[in-house]
Amino acid sequence: MSELLTVGIVGSSLKENEERVAIHPEHIERIPLELRKQMTFEKSYGLRFGVDDQTIAQLTSGRVALRKEILNNFDCVLMPKPLAADLSQVREGAIVWGWPHCVQQQENTQIAIDRKLTLIAWEEMFTWSRSGDKNMHVFYKNNEMAGYAGVNHALSLVGIAGNYGKARKAVVLSFGSVSRGAVYALQGQGIQDITVYTNRISTDVSDQLPGISFKQMKNDSLGNLHSVEPDGNTRPFSEVLSDTDIIVNGILQDTEHPIMFVPKEDENKLKKGTLIIDISCDEDMGFWCAKPTSFEHPMFESEGKFYYSVDHSPSYYWQSASWEISEALLPFLPIIIGGSKVWEQNDPISKAIEINKGVIQNSKILSFQNRNEKYPHKLLN
Repeated sequence: MSELLTVGIVGSSLKENEERVAIHPEHIERIPLELRKQMTFEKSYGLRFGVDDQTIAQLTSGRVALRKEILNNFDCVLMPKPLAADLSQVREGAIVWGWPHCVQQQENTQIAIDRKLTLIAWEEMFTWSRSGDKNMHVFYKNNEMAGYAGVNHALSLVGIAGNYGKARKAVVLSFGSVSRGAVYALQGQGIQDITVYTNRISTDVSDQLPGISFKQMKNDSLGNLHSVEPDGNTRPFSEVLSDTDIIVNGILQDTEHPIMFVPKEDENKLKKGTLIIDISCDEDMGFWCAKPTSFEHPMFESEGKFYYSVDHSPSYYWQSASWEISEALLPFLPIIIGGSKVWEQNDPISKAIEINKGVIQNSKILSFQNRNEKYPHKLLN
């Protein structure tokens, strides 16, 4: 058996208002003792959960460590939201396991290349079928919470409660985990007029929720987005959204072929006061005003419409989100700690390696950032 890796678990974050952790303190005792001895948690990790350092130390490696030591001295660093400032402090050749979002985050990618890091991306962790198709996202519950938290947070910012005041009409784009969480939140708020649009024929959408209308959207031969009505006729999608009060986007964009729901020339077709909740925000994709926002400044007004896109909305419910992340992550701890030979035998881990010892594995990083395919992957423009 190969030597087990050491893992440092970071509890704090440089990202504003990011309160989620990778392993919920109440779950530590569920981890086999042999693995726990390889794990060291950041000082004060469990305090906001009511668990002190001594308790965590006794359950794990026997000690806790300062953040700087966690980043510098362990084989693998486990942290939900690694930023460029974090990666620049991780020791060369180490492993970082979290949400690095390498495709969109050019600086994260460059640091990983320069420091020969291995980045294992939570956003790319899926279960896989025997035929090689993606099945369920490992962190689907956290994705649901993104939609759920984003809708509740955004509605509170504009002073809307669906059970009270005038009736509102909502459109939800796609029906993956994010959108399902958004629908739960809209229903919980008392909003009854909800239509979900997907790229599939409505009868092909599985696990439909009662009381929700499902319709199809698709691009025409010129690339313009239309809705497909039950009688087979189509309407420009901007017309569909023109009488909508709340638009929720839960689509994971293909960065090479993004969908524009409301381009700049169509923004005037939305009514004043329309609320856009862009949970799956990608800058300059989907909406004319698309860009990530923060908990400090979660919403802005553009042309009389309100746009919300906090890019880590589950942190709004950080305690519950940490629990769900931890539940999803625990089965993979033995694999990560077992080292690279063990990773090779596990599809959710091996196929989530975005960068391996500085070498880019995901071709979408190369194309989106316009990099040379050979190490050190220099930018081509």
